Amino acid sequence: MLRKREVVQETPKKVSYIRKPLAKHSKWSLGLCAAGLLLFAGTLYITVWEQGQSGMYAGALGFSSLVFSFLGLWYSICALLEKEKNYILARISLPVSGILIIIWLVMIIIGLRS
Repeated sequence: MLRKREVVQETPKKVSYIRKPLAKHSKWSLGLCAAGLLLFAGTLYITVWEQGQSGMYAGALGFSSLVFSFLGLWYSICALLEKEKNYILARISLPVSGILIIIWLVMIIIGLRS
């Protein structure tokens, strides 16, 4: 008597094709992070172009970059606290804003020591 092999069927993994909307604050966090990054690049360009003898406008750009980085970090954290959303933009802007803040704080400490 031949026995038929029992076929064990595995249940396929369920994939949800419903797209989650972006977190409300994530667009703001990415925009503020990009603004901070552009102001940072502009400040460094002006400082190097004028060989370290830049005026108050370079300081204003630097301070604005620091403020935009703090706001981008804040909005990234707020976006990550939203429930059932897509967090990709917040996950991009969170480390970039954090790194910009650390760079600015290090530059301020170096400037105060010299």
